[in-house]
Amino acid sequence: MIELSDNCRLAFCVGVGGVGKTTFAAALGLTEALRGRSVLVLTADPARRLADALGIRGLSDQASDIALPATSGTGRRVQGELHAAMLETKASADEIIRRAAHDEARAQRVLDNRIYQAFSNTLARSHAYAAMERVHEAVHDSRYDLVVVDTPPAQSSIEILDAPARLVSFLDQRVVRWFLQASDESPQLRGGAIALGLLRIVAGESLVSALAEFLTEMAFLREGFSERAKDVQDLMKSPSSSFVLVSSADSIGIEAAKSVAAEVRSRGFELAQVVFNRAFIPEAGRPSTDPVSYPERLAALAPKLRRIRALLSEEEEEKRSNIVAFCDEHGVGAWSLPEARRPLGDPSALAAWTEQARPVSPST
Repeated sequence: MIELSDNCRLAFCVGVGGVGKTTFAAALGLTEALRGRSVLVLTADPARRLADALGIRGLSDQASDIALPATSGTGRRVQGELHAAMLETKASADEIIRRAAHDEARAQRVLDNRIYQAFSNTLARSHAYAAMERVHEAVHDSRYDLVVVDTPPAQSSIEILDAPARLVSFLDQRVVRWFLQASDESPQLRGGAIALGLLRIVAGESLVSALAEFLTEMAFLREGFSERAKDVQDLMKSPSSSFVLVSSADSIGIEAAKSVAAEVRSRGFELAQVVFNRAFIPEAGRPSTDPVSYPERLAALAPKLRRIRALLSEEEEEKRSNIVAFCDEHGVGAWSLPEARRPLGDPSALAAWTEQARPVSPST
């Protein structure tokens, strides 16, 4: 059974797209809830895969309660809770501004600003900033013992990991300070004022004024953003956070997994677990030394069925070899998950799927 440590408060599921990362995030949250914890699974992927995996019609920025089985796989009565939410960038960003401003009038000035509206709706990294602010809110919410974050595919997931530092860096950039000082027409920045005047001619007075207003308000909010960003960064590097890499076990998937692992570790984070999805087919099993007998009505197909069985066994062995080589290279243990027997669209199916997980240890 794939489980997190008891002191884990925050878990990030990272990896490239198409490997079942969202489904696994749902399953991991379910496993921890069945262990008796109150869990929030937060997806930063705008697709609706998390809702599909949990068997519900949809998710919003507000957490939804997910019904759990009455008893766990051990037969004990379930005491935990499972909640799920999908990050909606605009809604989350607006809530961030309201919470950080501590002043409704100031918050409204930011929300009404045309630069902010474009920023919160369309800029790619605004999604990452909103996600990390939402993570901060969730881990400090007393309702949850654990927050599981389903990150978007690889590059976007790395942006989420970088978001706290980047936001503080942006607010501290020289160009931002120069722009604000030039907007005040400081006599020490006469050249800056001239450049700003040229920008007004090129971009238009209203746009430049909106930008100056936006940066001015963001400067007032910087301290709160900085504190929360540092809090999240410290938490991400603490023993109470876990990074789980989800990958396929074929050769292409292994190479992608190596790349994501390197990105995670280069930022000072440690991989707690690696999970390889679709690594085996339970029904195929390992090849037997005894010949397989087929019913008489399938006698004509027996040679083809034997070849298919041999190919499946060969593919499974290759995947297992890939996983062991990855574990040896990175010094980590891993889990392999099977091809799903049926669509994973409800908690019972997710629980049955993860119960078939096989541990894989480094060979050295």
